[in-house]
Amino acid sequence: MIHLPRLSFFSATPFCPALRTVALSGATTHRAPELPDGRRSRAPKGLTIIEVLVALAFMAVFAAGIVGLAIAILNGNAKSQATDTAVYLALDKLETIRNKAYSTVTAGTTVEDYGTIKVPPPPVTTGLAYPDFKRTTVVSDNTPATGMKRVVVTVLSRRGSSVSQEIIVGN
Repeated sequence: MIHLPRLSFFSATPFCPALRTVALSGATTHRAPELPDGRRSRAPKGLTIIEVLVALAFMAVFAAGIVGLAIAILNGNAKSQATDTAVYLALDKLETIRNKAYSTVTAGTTVEDYGTIKVPPPPVTTGLAYPDFKRTTVVSDNTPATGMKRVVVTVLSRRGSSVSQEIIVGN
């Protein structure tokens, strides 16, 4: 094993003009200068109650802002999900109508109330239920021209989302 000498660029004793050197039986020690009344100056060793309370107040304000932001993000995500589901339900109904024969698409208004929407539609009974949505389908004859039917599907969610989609069916 090879031992290398330890290189030192700094002296072992720091230089500080405020410290005075005292020689005691061959050893050199450094002591802080004495105050006029014999007391030594001491740095504070802890925090005061005021400092702790101010720090806690800052942390409370910061935490309240973060909590408010998190709640707003969660609400926005829930509303976005409700809108996406409403679009899906409206397009599903339009596809169902588009796949029917022109003569079987009858004019009128159909309302599927909250808790009654199932996809895929009957006769399949294992479809997914959507209890928080209401779907209204309006079919108008001879609109926009003779021999055409305008189909408008509107889906409402309990979270306040509303989506409306339409198609024109012709023979």
